[in-house]
Amino acid sequence: MTQCEWNIAWAGRCKEEALPNAHFCEEHAFQKCCSCENVAVRDCSETMGLVCGAPLCEACEHTIRRNGCNSGVPLDEGMKGHCRKNEQKYKPWYMTEL
Repeated sequence: MTQCEWNIAWAGRCKEEALPNAHFCEEHAFQKCCSCENVAVRDCSETMGLVCGAPLCEACEHTIRRNGCNSGVPLDEGMKGHCRKNEQKYKPWYMTEL
């Protein structure tokens, strides 16, 4: 048995058996990244009262808003809820100067 390689947010690796000749189980095998449409490998682990849970590839993440958080203020015009890691416009609150 080959275990599914999907990373479930705040829970770890999926415990289901991967499909034959595949890395993921039936539930996760055809997931696309909500940001770029590449093959997704994990759930978004950002929390906002609840876990986001959107499917993401290795290169994408939850968009940081201008307040340095993942929520709390509207996204700037043209921004989506998830983006490529190298395209983040703002730094997290703990990396900004006071």
